[in-house]
Amino acid sequence: MNTGNLKKNKKNAKQQILNVALEMFASQGYHKTSTGAICKEAGISTGLLFYHFSSKEILLNAIVKMILSKIDRTLDYPEDDDPKKVLSTIIDVFFNSLQNDRKYWDLYMSLLYQPDTKNQIGKGVLEHSIKYRRTIFHLMESLGSANPKGDSFEFEVFRVGVFASYLANHSEELLKKAKEKMRLKYLE
Repeated sequence: MNTGNLKKNKKNAKQQILNVALEMFASQGYHKTSTGAICKEAGISTGLLFYHFSSKEILLNAIVKMILSKIDRTLDYPEDDDPKKVLSTIIDVFFNSLQNDRKYWDLYMSLLYQPDTKNQIGKGVLEHSIKYRRTIFHLMESLGSANPKGDSFEFEVFRVGVFASYLANHSEELLKKAKEKMRLKYLE
């Protein structure tokens, strides 16, 4: 086997482990899912799982990082992009992700409400939140807000409120109305 194929297979195995663990953590819960069950479902050896992730905790952190990266990708935009267009994209990606990746966000929410997992993923969540708020602040400045600090704070409170409300009841109507209200408030 050539080295290129070996590296590709290792990368595929790592992604397979992440995907299977994410599905199992989302459907069964983090604490109820064993590494042995993940290996069995992924069709891999325990050694391969621990080759890529030295512990279940490190695997969880990789999953949280993967989830947050979906949102973070929208925050990297060229400085000369139209700020209104960027903010529109950020809003759309947020709401689309809530709908399309609901089970993953359910997992994320449940992790935030368990003291041991909250402490475990807290640093990554905080880094994401700071980057997100900073980006929104700069967009508010670019849009000519008289109070970019206050507006960006309000935007974040609105976003987190929608996130928590939607995940509490999965109301598509709530999500639709919240998206309309957010777009009206920040883009009109």
